[in-house]
Amino acid sequence: MQGNFLNTATYTTTSADDSLILSGAGNVTFNGGASTYTNLWINKAAAANRVTLTATAFLSGKLDYDQGVFTTDPITNPSFVFSAPTTAVFDFAAGKEIIGNVRRTGWANGSAVVFNQPNMQLTTNAGTAPTDITVTMIPLTESGDPTDNEREVKRKFQFAQTGGTGFTADVRFPYVSGELNTNTEANLVPWGRFTGVWNGRLTPVTRDAPNDWVSTTGITQADFVNEWKLADPRYTMNAIALLRGPWNSGTGLMGTNMNSGGLLDASALGQPFNTTPFNYPGTESVSAGFFAAHPTIVDWVLCELRIAGSPDLATSGTIVGRKPGFVLSNGTVVDLDGVTPIASDYELISECRFYGRRHRNHLGVMSNSLPSNAIGTYTNDYRVLANAYKPIGAPSDPMVLLTSSSNYGFWGGDANKSGVVNGTDVSAIKNAIAASSSGYLFTDVNLSNSINGTDVSLTKGTISVSGSGGTPGRTVTRIVKTNIPD
Repeated sequence: MQGNFLNTATYTTTSADDSLILSGAGNVTFNGGASTYTNLWINKAAAANRVTLTATAFLSGKLDYDQGVFTTDPITNPSFVFSAPTTAVFDFAAGKEIIGNVRRTGWANGSAVVFNQPNMQLTTNAGTAPTDITVTMIPLTESGDPTDNEREVKRKFQFAQTGGTGFTADVRFPYVSGELNTNTEANLVPWGRFTGVWNGRLTPVTRDAPNDWVSTTGITQADFVNEWKLADPRYTMNAIALLRGPWNSGTGLMGTNMNSGGLLDASALGQPFNTTPFNYPGTESVSAGFFAAHPTIVDWVLCELRIAGSPDLATSGTIVGRKPGFVLSNGTVVDLDGVTPIASDYELISECRFYGRRHRNHLGVMSNSLPSNAIGTYTNDYRVLANAYKPIGAPSDPMVLLTSSSNYGFWGGDANKSGVVNGTDVSAIKNAIAASSSGYLFTDVNLSNSINGTDVSLTKGTISVSGSGGTPGRTVTRIVKTNIPD
């Protein structure tokens, strides 16, 4: 057949040798009607010649796909399916794949079955096997952009089943290099979209970069019937944040007294956020001498990625990843190497993301919603007031304007780690002074490596700026609260 094929119920294969051969030049349509074809051979004259289904097609024996483009027309007609039993043989020439919906019937557990191309494979195990499974695979060339357009391999996968309970699925996902969208092949993992949020399967994952596929095992039945894609789970945060306490208006930088005085190397080799209210359980640490080798480090900071529909809903329950790092004297936030931006693997990503920054004795700040780009990088300059989230009705701005500067910094003075700055913090600092306390303490709110009246003054200054509470003349009773929804 060298033109369009429309079976009006007059053509039926009768033996195992019968074959329908679609050849010739040009684009054609294929409507097999209700008939089942024993063998189908697609061998068009040119690679660009298309064979497009105009109805569901049924095959019983073998598919030979040598030349052309074979599509079920999934965008325009998503109900059309190319259907064949699991016993049917699919023989693909190099680089050939079926675009759209492929169904395999007569399903049984335990054997890998090929769908749209040799590396689009699926196996089920345990439970009760479904009677059939349909795979929808749409490459970039056919508008196969996964839902929530962002950083990802540009190829869409969807699975559906009939029957079956309690089974798990092992899936091999294929792609082509032109769809990578700057993702790194050596770090690709499958992601499923569950209740509107993309969930990454960081393990178990097998990758074959030379042959362009990624596989995972043990997908539950509930997770299986969702949209899937491939993406690199590593996301990087390029952030700049200034702390009010160590700010030096003369230099336009933050002071590094705790570092230059040896306090960080002596008392802060491990991340300091494993206490209330942070309760971060990580074991991140650096080796002795690290801070001396990185003299521009001011202190540790804790970074949070939150996912919610709006910033007021980005509470602690929406945190999908946390990681400690360091803030440098110019405000740059860096990873544990002291040089590169904070980066981490995340298992959950969706459209609305909010990045929080926390410090031991400064009030935390959260960004407004951040879009990612094709290389998985978020950028937020916390020196700009508009880049920080401010709750409706908040008594003060989420950050303070730094002296002799157009930059904003985090409010200092949370000496008791309560998330508010008030008279209790002043009392804690005065008690530390009375006890001649020293060291890597929360009461050193200006990070000077010494606890004295300057810490008291800074904390009172924070309190006095608040626009709510208190009695005139008694500013220490006023309150400034953290602007991160907890």
